[in-house]
Amino acid sequence: MKLSDELDKIETIFIDTAPIIYYIEAHHQFGSLVNEVVKSFLSGKLIAFTSVITLAEVLSKPIGLGKIGLAERFTDFLRHGNNINLLEITADIAEKAGILRGYYRSLKLMDAIQISTALEIKADSFLTNDIRLKQVSEIKVLVLKDYL
Repeated sequence: MKLSDELDKIETIFIDTAPIIYYIEAHHQFGSLVNEVVKSFLSGKLIAFTSVITLAEVLSKPIGLGKIGLAERFTDFLRHGNNINLLEITADIAEKAGILRGYYRSLKLMDAIQISTALEIKADSFLTNDIRLKQVSEIKVLVLKDYL
């Protein structure tokens, strides 16, 4: 199945950190796949979400490398982009993340917070490139590598 077929079946999507990086940096392998997702939410066919965790994660490398312009592009896209909703982390989300980590012992804290945020807003699917997250059965996990 193609990614576009998956996108046609859903109304809401939570986007993990890696796909945001691939989009902003026009990744040679995954950029075109993420472009499909971005076109879908820019056109209004899909409602996109991510969390403030994504914002924190995307900034560290460009800032560390002195690429302030790139860091600003990430910030602008996530904070002011069209049809992408940047979500805060709440105590309920933190509690869900702790519970998820109890069920999925290998789940990293940041991944658990991201997935819990997606679950909190009842997103139809979670877009990532981390195949390990497919173990989570509470939400449909779409892994970019599966659509190459």
